[in-house]
Amino acid sequence: MDLSHLDSKWIEDGLLKRKSNYSPVICIETTDPKRLFQLKHFLLTSPEGRETQNMFIYDPWEGLGRLVMSGDEPTTEPYKKRAAPASPLAQRVRQDDNVQLTQFKSVLKEVDPFLKSTRTVFILQNVSESREWETSFGAALRSWAVDPQVISKRSTVFILTSDVTSLLDEFTRELCVLITIDPSTREERAGTVEQIRTALGLDLAPTTELVMATAGLNLHQVESVLLESYYRSHKFDLATIKDLKSELVKKSGVLEVRDPTHSFADIGGYDAIKSFIRKYVIKVLRQPQRAARFSLPLPKGILFFGPPGTGKSLFANALASEISLPFISLATENIYSKWLGESGQRMKSAIRMAEKMSPAIVFVDEIDRFGKRVDGAAGSAGEETKRVFSQFLEWLGKPDREAIIIGTTNVPEHLDEAFIRTGRFDYKIPFLYPGEAARFDIMRVHLGITEGSRNQPVPLAMDPSALESFLREDIAPLTRNFSGAEIAELVIRAKRVAFDRNADALEDTDFLTAVKTFRIDRQRRDEVIRECLEQARKFTDDQTFLDEIEREMTPSHQ
Repeated sequence: MDLSHLDSKWIEDGLLKRKSNYSPVICIETTDPKRLFQLKHFLLTSPEGRETQNMFIYDPWEGLGRLVMSGDEPTTEPYKKRAAPASPLAQRVRQDDNVQLTQFKSVLKEVDPFLKSTRTVFILQNVSESREWETSFGAALRSWAVDPQVISKRSTVFILTSDVTSLLDEFTRELCVLITIDPSTREERAGTVEQIRTALGLDLAPTTELVMATAGLNLHQVESVLLESYYRSHKFDLATIKDLKSELVKKSGVLEVRDPTHSFADIGGYDAIKSFIRKYVIKVLRQPQRAARFSLPLPKGILFFGPPGTGKSLFANALASEISLPFISLATENIYSKWLGESGQRMKSAIRMAEKMSPAIVFVDEIDRFGKRVDGAAGSAGEETKRVFSQFLEWLGKPDREAIIIGTTNVPEHLDEAFIRTGRFDYKIPFLYPGEAARFDIMRVHLGITEGSRNQPVPLAMDPSALESFLREDIAPLTRNFSGAEIAELVIRAKRVAFDRNADALEDTDFLTAVKTFRIDRQRRDEVIRECLEQARKFTDDQTFLDEIEREMTPSHQ
């Protein structure tokens, strides 16, 4: 197998740390079987590998083996130890009978003298958990990490695991070198596309679109989605590859990748917000070189806040479409786990994967789920909450972050002050209940009579201009304090009324009937609007923008 397109810097970094005597124990976090193959091949073919007397490899299923080169491929030969009779019955065993070592503790004991007496490499793969009281795994690693004989013989222990925090305790991790591998680089993906294209005989050069579409996937996953696309349609189909990637990412439980399905044309009203976003976000992102001349930083974070149903999630999706970026949703409800260390690992993996798929819009709905920093939080659950909070906060403040994070919340006052301060979210944008003109515009969008909207036009029993006049003058005033979601529901109810009476098209009376079915606590809505205005004045720091929002959206200015 040709590995020339693979980046071996992670291996070289680990060996450099080993040579510098940081530790002879190197932990590599990866779930990619291609990386294990790459490590084996490198160790067997590099000058340092050729100076090694013994190369052992352990797998929980296969037991202990010796790593050797067979032709151009690394392979494992079973390691067998001569049986030692311990009883009269056992003495019947012939002296040339050998046994293969599979028990973890026995394997560690067997390899120990080799590490101390000769230059030895010991690889442990597919080790997902360690019962310390049974295996003495942690004790062995701690001993090898500081053993002068292991160090002087230049022996090295490699541990490949998906999550080092669940495998080793903090004390043991401090004695090891930790190497975190990127899922794949742009060059590695381009090389993989070219290799598979050549093997399949496809007349297609690797394209930027394919390389970008597979960003965030590890090498094994890149190969798999390309092959599945080929076996489905005998070509590398971009849409299929994106769908397959979305399925793989979704398996993580904390991220979901979707192509944006809406644009600003699909959103009625909210003209002040659209204008602000176009001017200060979209324009800057579309003209990065011009922004660089002014030393103008690219937007990194936007906070949408306001009551439910006001279009925050829809607007985030539309923004991704307007700037032609992937839309990645972070499932905050799935971050936290009852198992110690798992929440932090999930957050760490989600951040790493999101960054590798960026530039992209990373949508964090109900960002207030991350809560606030609480001093003195008791127990492991409190520690996990603080760890996840710190990870997310660090990501928000990272200057080289490529992901554009859009957070939404119904209760901005529940957010920690660290989220709100300048430098984490560039813009804090309020979404209030739509004003009368905005409500009319939302109805037009959902009826499919707005230019550019993706909604299918609804059959009308009257001239569209006459219907628009009716909606503006008669229906919009009746929907005071409705949310955008409730306006959309009003249109659906009007369609149901027409459908129920076996009509072929919508009539004005269908809207009047639909409006009467709504029960809105207008007094409570007035209170919510006052609260929202107070929040907007507190959190939004652009007065001109705030004035435009109030003029457009609040009932007092209709």
